[in-house]
Amino acid sequence: MKRNINEDGFLGKWISGELSNKDQKAFEASEDYLAYKDILNGVERLKRPVFDIEKGLKAQKIYNMSYQEKKRSRIIRLRTWIYSAAAVFLLCIGLKMVLFKKVAIHTKMAQTQVITLPDNSIVTLNAGSSLRYHKSSFMKNRVLHLKGEAFFDVHKGSTFTVNTQNGDITVLGTEFNVYSRDLILQVHCFEGRVKVNKESNEVILTQGKGVQSTNKQDFSIFDFSNSQPDWLYGKSSFLEVPLEHLIKELERQYDVKIRIGNVDVNRIFTGFFKHNDLKVALRTSFDPMNINYTFENEKTIVLSNK
Repeated sequence: MKRNINEDGFLGKWISGELSNKDQKAFEASEDYLAYKDILNGVERLKRPVFDIEKGLKAQKIYNMSYQEKKRSRIIRLRTWIYSAAAVFLLCIGLKMVLFKKVAIHTKMAQTQVITLPDNSIVTLNAGSSLRYHKSSFMKNRVLHLKGEAFFDVHKGSTFTVNTQNGDITVLGTEFNVYSRDLILQVHCFEGRVKVNKESNEVILTQGKGVQSTNKQDFSIFDFSNSQPDWLYGKSSFLEVPLEHLIKELERQYDVKIRIGNVDVNRIFTGFFKHNDLKVALRTSFDPMNINYTFENEKTIVLSNK
């Protein structure tokens, strides 16, 4: 009988009552019958599930929501990992930029700014000026670039170089002022020694000595007695400069626009103006030159010949 039980479909025929009388009696007489009978009885005692459509639909919706939450959680964890990796990457890039970037400082019209360099040298930047240097290499070569005017109090150490469009200034440790605008270069040495280079020209200045050049002219050396630049104390001074130079400085210090009209801006000016009163500054600047000035509005002045 064991052979018959192992045949395909035998148990199925027994459960459905399709066995012949001979096979049924033989199966009931076998050693396996009682075991299979107990299994069949146990199955029949199980309750058949009743399928509730509404209940099933509700359960399916709950499962779907749970599945979406799990999926979203996996996505969030993935996105969190991606964002974290991106943040680390950006942080590395940012650190690289901080270490190797160019530092650029700009002053607006009517604004000055004091800057402490990485070597503890101090720079005071005049209005409408800019200063640039490489943060990563500055301590090695102490080189920076100036456009405009600045006063330098240089900490002693290796060579300190200020590059301008009109010439280069090199020192070891001193106080000096550099003015470089348009085609004019003017350097005052207040302490120590300063070397000024422009094309093939070179001059070494000592305390109380200054040098000026315009366009491609040779250096003109002069003496001065003040201990620091006048502009640090709110006063702009000029020595034989074109009138255009004076006008631009007035615009920078007072943040105004000056229309020149028919005035010859190539005339030479020597004098000064203070930074605390525009009307007084205009009178100090233009009365000696026999030039009229009128206010078109609060920020615009128009010049004309007397």
